[in-house]
Parts: sequence; structure tokens; C-alpha cells
Amino acid sequence: MLNQERLMATEQNAHVIVPVTGMTCASCVSRLEKAMSKRSPVQRASVNLALETLDIAVDDPKALADLPAWVDAAGFGVESASATLTVQNITCASCVNRIEKVLGKVPGIQEASVNLATSQLRVTWVRGLVTLNDIRRRLDQIGYPVADDSAEDEDGAEDDQHKLLRQSLIGLGLSAPMVLTMFASLFGLNWMLPGWVQFLLTTPIQLWLGLRFYRGAWHALRGGSANMDVLVALGTSAAYIYSLYLWLVSGSSHLYFEAAAVVISLVMLGKWMEARAKNLTGDAIRKLMNLQPPTAKQWQGDELVTVNVADLKVGDELQIQPGDTVPADAIVLRGESTINEAMLTGESEPVAKTIDDAVMAGTQNANGSLRVSVHRAPDDFRLKQIVELVNDAQMQKPDIQKLVDKISSVFVPAVIAIALLTLGLQWWLNGFEPALVAAVSVLVIACPCALGLATPTAIMAASGVGARRGVLIRDINQLHQLANAKTIAFDKTGTLTQGAPEVVQRELWSDDASLLGWIKSVQQQSQHPLAEAMVRSLEDAQASDTDFQVENRSGRGVVAQAGQDRLLIGNARLLDEFELTIDDQYQASVTEGASTVWVALNDTIVARFDLTDPVREEAAWTIQWLKKRGWQTWLLTGDHAAAAKTVQDKLGLDDVFADLLPEHKSQTIEQLKKKSGSVVMVGDGINDAPALALADVSVAMGSGTDVAMEAAGLTLMRPQISLVVEAIQIAEKTQSKIRQNLFWAFIYNCIGIPLAAFGLLSPVIAGAAMAFSSVSVVTSSLLLLRWNPDQSHS
Repeated sequence: MLNQERLMATEQNAHVIVPVTGMTCASCVSRLEKAMSKRSPVQRASVNLALETLDIAVDDPKALADLPAWVDAAGFGVESASATLTVQNITCASCVNRIEKVLGKVPGIQEASVNLATSQLRVTWVRGLVTLNDIRRRLDQIGYPVADDSAEDEDGAEDDQHKLLRQSLIGLGLSAPMVLTMFASLFGLNWMLPGWVQFLLTTPIQLWLGLRFYRGAWHALRGGSANMDVLVALGTSAAYIYSLYLWLVSGSSHLYFEAAAVVISLVMLGKWMEARAKNLTGDAIRKLMNLQPPTAKQWQGDELVTVNVADLKVGDELQIQPGDTVPADAIVLRGESTINEAMLTGESEPVAKTIDDAVMAGTQNANGSLRVSVHRAPDDFRLKQIVELVNDAQMQKPDIQKLVDKISSVFVPAVIAIALLTLGLQWWLNGFEPALVAAVSVLVIACPCALGLATPTAIMAASGVGARRGVLIRDINQLHQLANAKTIAFDKTGTLTQGAPEVVQRELWSDDASLLGWIKSVQQQSQHPLAEAMVRSLEDAQASDTDFQVENRSGRGVVAQAGQDRLLIGNARLLDEFELTIDDQYQASVTEGASTVWVALNDTIVARFDLTDPVREEAAWTIQWLKKRGWQTWLLTGDHAAAAKTVQDKLGLDDVFADLLPEHKSQTIEQLKKKSGSVVMVGDGINDAPALALADVSVAMGSGTDVAMEAAGLTLMRPQISLVVEAIQIAEKTQSKIRQNLFWAFIYNCIGIPLAAFGLLSPVIAGAAMAFSSVSVVTSSLLLLRWNPDQSHS
């Protein structure tokens, strides 16, 4: 990080130095300085090409919020940074809105998203405009300090839960005598406790146990907002103070101490139950994180030395003994064993491993001993990538949650207004005491927590169960769209087929002894499954040492040039580009349904390779499952029509688009979207990336290329197309659960608040209902963790 990168924007001095990307020469410097100088708030702007920074001063600090857009309009970019912080004192959806609103006004913060279920904040900012310390200070100013990021956080959270339970039980114990007398009065028994006894029982609850609500309310009000703590503090304080007035001034024996005591005790008990339930929703991700062993046994010369996994480097050689957890992503150098990969891929059967096979950190070695070579740095382990993807998904907010957040932002002020209106009308109609009881009931029954927790807890559970089953969810909105879509398009090779083609026939029309060696040499430079299959079929040929310059033609093949010799290897479209005609003599005896690769040397067709790729065993079941549920199934492939038709007939697909280039695949997706609405695309290769990016829902096979997985909203960790069915089921269950949670959260408030306003609920009953409303929502989300897929194909 540059030493010059710092924030110096204050009310008196709006001056920053910001790193800029995309500058290559002095003309870039001139262009950026001129573009900045034309902006009216800019007093001066200076660009340093060597440091790639923009030094800019403006007359109004608020104008700095527009700086990224100014730089972008000039054709350059600013550098962003992001962090996930655990924030304290988040109690309800109003807290979420307050934090996001305040940080959204800070110049330089591009995005701030709070997850109520985890109390975590994901924030992205422009480097140079603001720093992480500035964000921490701003959060502290509004009453939401950042928790220390240490290994003790989880233990601290458990201690907080134990403390909350202990205090809840103390409160309930102190409240019990008053509750008993209250119920006795319902049966005509006058067991009312003296006022001084009720006072002694209630005061520790109100002023000690209830202190957390006063603190939370103070932080919220000081920040210009209102949350659940405000409602609880207002309601219980009103009941407590009025009881003091009745006891000390009026001499009345009919007091409301029990309302204040029971409400606080029950709300705290509900918070404990809620915390326990939320902890369970995040259990899946914690289990994944705990899979990584902290140490590994490394070979240093002839000795085995225990080292920290974090210190491993690519190329280090490790020993994995029977029963060990694999400590790193590595390649087997020596030995044979079976590895249980269920924790990462969901594959129930152990996978056999031998020399040159890959093993993944966090998986479990069975009965063999392996010597392996680390092939990924610790930060790039597949396990860590999975954890990061799941964490990112849990921090996202689907569109429906954004609507709920808007409602929650006005919820508490609206409840306070209803309580005041209830107090006034009830006072006018029935007197002050009934009015106060009704107003207190309105305050304590309203629960913004249930609204705020309905969606994030369901998402946490869904992403956790998805990771357990081998379905990684990167984009939560795509999960929502997957539940509503009815059109799905599949790539062929590696998606519906096994991605392991074999050459079944080879025709040669040349006597050149070096031809096969040339073909092998060129195809060895390609990662395409057809090229790899051709190389395997040429194991008896000696690869040529001729230095070919190879050019890849996406969706067509390769063009290799060596001196005056030009070798074309690809499909018929590649030959068409070079105006080569495939005569009938070359088409004779082509294997029916096979993929055909043509070879031309110096504008003459010299060879043909016919390759077949078996369809996946579970593909037919997957297509039938989709069709039974009304899905339209399409095949999009760059292969020729005959090969595509063979797959269509085997699987019963509705329609086929063949001979497609990558850009044609994306155009076809666009056409399907216009015709059928939301479209799901499933693919695995580089050629599929444009179509995946354009589809409403994109699903990548985990056995495919990194490019495809980067473009996809969901990734299948096992090479099993039936996981598409599980992804759809997870999407449907998640959407159903979110709707169910929101329905109960809304209906609870819509029914409870009017009942309280009409005086039909006592504060005790209202407090109990409020305490358990959010618990019921979180518990409902927990049911997702018990979900199991339709296994009827197995």
C-alpha cells in the first residue's frame, strides 16, 4: 500500500490522494488532470504517473463522493478495498438500516451491507478516500463498535449466550412470585404482594437486567434512529414509573410492576433462544472452516517436520498418513489410498487416489499413505474458496430483503406513533390506566426483529445446506430466479456428457510420416477435451519438436504455423473459413453421432478423427425430472447437428441448437429469454462463459474451467448433472421458507398491534409474544437444514 494513500478530507481541508488504475503514459496524466479540472468543486488536481495517484483538492468534502464517477468518466478507475466486520449492538432491522444509511453517506464508501442474522457488515470503499479505521471510528460514533477479530470471538459469543441465559433465568425467578399472584387473581384469589415487595423484585430487573435495552436505546436515539431497544425501554419504563406513582403517591395496590419485570425477562429469554438458533443456522460454514488442520507433516530432506499450514509454499512435499485430514491442495507423488471428499463435494463414496491425482485440503484420508506435493498456496485452497463463496452469499441481500429493509426503517417510528395515538384515544374513552396498559402493550408486542431475520436466516441455512450437498451459491438473487424459471439450456461436452471423449475412428489421407507427430504436438498445447482425447489416441506417435505458432479459434479449432507449413485442426467451420470443401469421399464412413475433428495441411484435408463422449448416467433422469415439472429443456452446443441430435434422442431434450460459436450461444440465450422469460444456463467450458454471464441463472460444473465458474451464480462441486435438480429444490425450498417467514412476521405484527391497541392484550402476554416471534422465524429457517434431496434416481 502506498504511503501516500491517506484520507485528509475534513470540513476544513477536502484534500485526498487516491490511487488510479489504467494510466500508461504522459497523455493519460494530461487527460485525467484536464478532466478533473473541469469539475466545478475541484480547486486543483495533480497526477503522479510513477505512483499512479491523483492528488486532488475540492471546496466541499461532500463532492468527494462523486470522485469515483469523475475518474470513471475520464476513462480510468479507482482502487477498491473491502472487509467483513463483526459489529456489536445490532439487535433488530432498524439497527441494520441505521448502519447502512450512515455509512452510505460517507464519501468513498461504495457499498455497506449488514446481515442481521450474523451481525456482520460487508463494506467496500475507495482506497485513498476513506480507510478502514475511519469506518471503525464512524461505527463507534453511532453506537455500533466493531468487535475484535480474534480466535476468541466464538468463545466470546458463547459466553455472551450463557450470560444472557443466566440473566434471563434470574429475571424469570424474580418475576415468578408476581406472575403467580397475577394468575391467582384470575381465579378470585387475592394473593397480591405488597407494593414494597413488588418494587424490590422488579427494580433489579428494570435497572440491572434491563440496562442493555437502555444502552441500546440511547445509542439509537443519539444516532437519530429508533430500534427494538427503544420500544422495550419505553414500554417497561412507562409501566415501572407509573407503578411507582400508584404505590408512592396514590397508595393504590393495583400495580404494574409485573408487566415491566416479565416483559424484560421474556425478551431476554427470547434473545437467548434467537442467538442459539442463529448459531445453528451458521453451523454448516463453521464446520467447513474447522476442516482445515492447522499443521502438516513436511519432508525436509529425509526428515518429517511438523509445520504450520499457513507457512506452506507451492512445491513443498508432505506426508499424509492413514486417517489424517489432508492439510493442503496437492498432487500425489507416491502411494495409493482412498479419500473421503463428502465434506467438500457431497460425494458419499470415497474416491481412489494414485500418482498424479489431486487431493484437497479438509478431506479425509482413509487407509493408505501418500506423499504429495503442494500445488496451491494456502490462500488459494479449494476449501478456503468454498468458505469465502458461502460467506459472500450469506452477506448478500436479495431484492425482497431490500424491500423489507425499507419497511423496517419506518417500523419503529410508526409503532411509537400508534402507541401515542392509542394512549390518547384510550385515555379519552376509558381513562388513563387502561390507556397506559394498551400503549405499553403496543410498544412491547411490536417486533422489527422478526421482519429483519426472516430472509437472512433462510439464506444462511440454504447456503449452508447447499455447501453440504455440493451446490455452491454465489448469487442469492439467482437462487431466487432459479425457483421461478421454467427454461433451462445445457452445454453438451462435459455437462450432459462425461467430458471424457474417446477417438473411435481415424482416417488418414496422407503418407507424410511426420503428420501424426505434428498433430500430437499441436494438440498437446490445448486443454479442450477433444484435443486431450486425440493426444491419448496418439500415444504411439512421437510428438514433433517442430516449433509451431498456435492460434486458437474459439469454437472452431486451432491454426498452427511452422515456416511455410500451416496445419488446421478443428471442425467444419474452421475449414470453411479457409475455403476448404469437405467432399463426399471424406464424409464416407463417419461414425454416426460422433464429433468430427478435421485436419488439413497446407490447404489439403489429410485426416479425420471421430470421437464419442458418453452421456452421464444421471443425465436422462435429470431431464425427465425437469420435464415432469414443466421445464423446457434445450441443448446448446458447438458440435455438429448429428452429434447433438444423438444426445437429444438419448435424453429426450425438447430442442437443440448445434454448430454454435460462443457468441452464438449468448445470442441464443437472449432469444430464449425473450421467448420464455427467465433462462437457466448450465455449462463447464471457456466457450460457455459468455452464455453463462448473459443467462438469468448460470450454473457451472465444478469439474469445468475457472472461467466458467467465475461467470456462474451457482457452482456444482461434483461432476454430476443431477445436482441441478438439487439446486432447483434448494431454491424452491428457500423461496418458500422466506415467504413463509415474512408472512408470519407481517401477520404477527398486523394482528398483534391492533389487539394491543384495543386493550385486548396485557403487557405480559404482549411481551411473551414479541419475545418468541423472532425465535419462531429463526427456528422455521432451521428446518431447511433438515432438507434432503429427491434421491429417486439413485
